[in-house]
Amino acid sequence: MQPYLAPSTNSPPHQTHSATLLSQMLVEVDQIAELVANLPWLISFPVRVVLCVGILWIELGPALLVGPALLLFLTPVHSSLERRIKLLQCSQVTIRKASENLIKEMLHEIKALKLLAWEVFFQYRVAEAWERELETLQVLGYLTSFSMLSRICIPYLVCLSSLGAFVLMDDGNVLTPSQVFMCLCLFRLLLPLFLKLHTLSTLLKQTKQSLCRLEEFLIFENLDIKNCHSHPSQDSPSRFPQHCVRCNNKNHHETERELEQLPAYKGTGGALRQYLRVFGFHWVILTMLAQLGVCIVCVAQDGLLFMWTAEAKEVQGLEEWKELRNSRLSVCTLLGLLQALLVCWAAYCLNCGSIRASQSLQCELLSSVLHLPLSVHLTTEPPHLLCMFTQNMYVIEEQLPEQLHTWGSCLLQIMASILLITYIIPVFSLALCPLTFLFLTVLSHYSSVQKHVRYTSSIFSPVCVKQHSRHPVSPHMCEELCLNHSLQDSQNLQVQHKSIDMERWALLRLDIVYAISLFLISLALLDSADSLDAGIIALALAYGFNVREAMHQFTVTSAETVKNALMVQRICVYSKLEKEAEWTGGGRAPPDWPQKGELEFVHYGTEEGAISPAFRGLSFSICKGEKVGVISREKAETDGLISCLFRAVEASCGAVLIDGVNIASVGLHTLRSHLHLIPQVPVLFSGSLRANIDPFAWCSDAQVWQVLELCQLKEKAQQLQGQLLHPIQPSSTAHSFLSSGQKRLLCLVRALLGKARLLLVEEALLSGDSESEHLLQQLVLTLLPECTVLWLSQNPNSVMHTDRVLVLDAGHAVEFDSPSILIQQGTLFRQLLQESQRGNV
Repeated sequence: MQPYLAPSTNSPPHQTHSATLLSQMLVEVDQIAELVANLPWLISFPVRVVLCVGILWIELGPALLVGPALLLFLTPVHSSLERRIKLLQCSQVTIRKASENLIKEMLHEIKALKLLAWEVFFQYRVAEAWERELETLQVLGYLTSFSMLSRICIPYLVCLSSLGAFVLMDDGNVLTPSQVFMCLCLFRLLLPLFLKLHTLSTLLKQTKQSLCRLEEFLIFENLDIKNCHSHPSQDSPSRFPQHCVRCNNKNHHETERELEQLPAYKGTGGALRQYLRVFGFHWVILTMLAQLGVCIVCVAQDGLLFMWTAEAKEVQGLEEWKELRNSRLSVCTLLGLLQALLVCWAAYCLNCGSIRASQSLQCELLSSVLHLPLSVHLTTEPPHLLCMFTQNMYVIEEQLPEQLHTWGSCLLQIMASILLITYIIPVFSLALCPLTFLFLTVLSHYSSVQKHVRYTSSIFSPVCVKQHSRHPVSPHMCEELCLNHSLQDSQNLQVQHKSIDMERWALLRLDIVYAISLFLISLALLDSADSLDAGIIALALAYGFNVREAMHQFTVTSAETVKNALMVQRICVYSKLEKEAEWTGGGRAPPDWPQKGELEFVHYGTEEGAISPAFRGLSFSICKGEKVGVISREKAETDGLISCLFRAVEASCGAVLIDGVNIASVGLHTLRSHLHLIPQVPVLFSGSLRANIDPFAWCSDAQVWQVLELCQLKEKAQQLQGQLLHPIQPSSTAHSFLSSGQKRLLCLVRALLGKARLLLVEEALLSGDSESEHLLQQLVLTLLPECTVLWLSQNPNSVMHTDRVLVLDAGHAVEFDSPSILIQQGTLFRQLLQESQRGNV
């Protein structure tokens, strides 16, 4: 398997513009498709409102207006809350973008990060960025509790306000079971309609903007890409620049296929158990108790209203009726307050548990990925890991807790309805087994077909041109790729429509099961009409009607929970992969190790791998302070030697000794922090200049300035805005204030501050700064006279200044002597030198 090469960041403008424009147009099409999906609701909205209000007017008269008036008052409050949530989501997108860039940088520069032993530093930075993200997520969770209040408490509040107004407007108004039944059922139908008004207005506005942009795209030939971008302040957070949606879907479905093939895969049950474990069992229990309390209070509220109608028939006189009315209104109000408190408590427990789970899984994932061997990173595409850190974690943070809460609430509501109906009409228990079998059959078939649809969607998911291009793409090729992307997207839309059709198929079958259940309940109530009070009959019918929405939500949420639980399983699988050696464990080296920098290879051998060729029986020793050149025809061999010294590759036989200590017995960070490398292409990370020199602040500013002066970089640093605190951006043009040679000098600064005893210097690029390279060579010789230095190169001319030269060929050390002797007596070295001279000529 070949090492993965990071995608080029210097893509030509036409490639970037085409990919961005294509992705934007796909977003606009999805926006229009969303409105089309809501058209039935939009058309039926006025009809539903007129019918519900008309029936309630017949039952309650003018008292009816109190309920809709309260709804109209609460609608702008709900809209204001939604706007606040969207503003926080916009802020969250910005925070996530910053942490995503940091993780992307970490994954793309993982080799430099590991060789520098800076994983802990980046782990702290990523954890700090995640902390800010979780703070925003926590506030969003608290605001979401108000949405739960709107969904659960407001229907009862609106119903109670209308019924209260009815009985208070005239002392002769006595509640009947039909009035309570109509209020409970119809107000629960009206509430979603009113709360959805703001969402509908936003959707219409966004769709209008999408139509305008699509019209501009289809009419004008020379389209300015800047005019096609949506404005964040007007649109939803999902329209901010982010990864291609279809690429994210592709990664998600690939994840599902991979997990099914892994030995550690235990299915959704195992994934959910893992999630509940990190959620915290105490928060799980408290959330379940709060949900159970909400369900019990809901049943008590409805039961009390219907009991009120039965007690009203036995009232003797006006005073007794007023006393009954006032006491029942007081109890109903207290139950409403108790319900609101329980809903808030459930939301608080859910929020605390989900934040705890997210934090735990984030830390586990980050630690697992940073502890993976370098060979795994170099053979794994960074976008694949990036998707796990971003899209998969976003699902775990936001969707999975809400889905589990909805799933639990729907299950409790269904069970409460069944128990209440069975208690009222015991004969209904005879039909429970066949009805449950029908329900579970539909649920199982829907889940299996949805899984197949997701698999089919992963096949048709296109590859994002912008993200996965390794080389510049010509305009003609980019045009073909964009066309291919569009064709694949068309197929993907067909799969999405199939998924929608499947959902409607399942809901239709559930409606059949619901209709059969309601028919049997009605028959049983008719048979028992003489022995049951009218209020009890109305209560059973009301719960028979309400179970439909719970069945729908339970079925859809079950399938979504199964899908999203795979994200947790994937993180758990990564935590079980084989890790590299302990960072700080192993045998203890002397406190001041290494003192001399003596290096010895003893019959050392490795197996061929992704990052290193096979070495066979390497045996040589290098004395303290010796300057040794390492020459090879292939750069892979010198890179492999670096991997061996830094233990990116473990030995299959033999040993490497530094000052007599076997490096295999030393912790990786202990080893790597005492080895220093000046790479061919130096890496500067985002952050300050000082953080790139001394990230752990082991040295004072005075020491840093002193070493910068020795390396002739002090004047350059003083010219920067902020000097040592000058910010560095992780882009190809952000380091223009330093030449490639000066960046290598910066690596020398790190070595000097770390009091290097063993230094490896790779050959500079041919296009490098020759003046800085000459300065680097002189500084290494003068500033590090007692340091053992290995000069790694494919050019024999660049190591003529060294004490001895080691020549590698096919994994063996074939020659090792001074340059002058090798020129006279060596074979391969002289041959490489002649080839180099002919090449220069």
